Amino acid sequence: MKGFITGLLVGLGIGLLVAPMRGEETRRQLAERFAEMRGYLPENEQFNDYVQQVTGRVSQTSNNLKDYAQQAVSKVKDTGSTLGELGQKAGTDVKQAGQDVVDTTKQTVKSARQSAQTDKIDAAGNNNN
Repeated sequence: MKGFITGLLVGLGIGLLVAPMRGEETRRQLAERFAEMRGYLPENEQFNDYVQQVTGRVSQTSNNLKDYAQQAVSKVKDTGSTLGELGQKAGTDVKQAGQDVVDTTKQTVKSARQSAQTDKIDAAGNNNN
């Protein structure tokens, strides 16, 4: 009998943790099921103490999970913010690199034109001599 009750309570606790319901609805359902189960079980103080312990542990585990979820959400938000900042910086760096390439290309073309003109003038001067 004790193994059955333990299994039942453990199953109930696991069910609470993975249940896709809101907390209020889950607590209401749990209270209804507990009341229903108590009707089938003999009343004794040891059982009541055990139920209170399990209820306390389930409640504490629920609170711990809520805290962990809040911490995870906070970390995800922080990471998202950091990634956004890094993305903006990368975009700025790429834009600057592109501008540097354009400026270097313009300078190279300008130097090549000047060099070609100088070569043309030198060639014209050498042909006249």
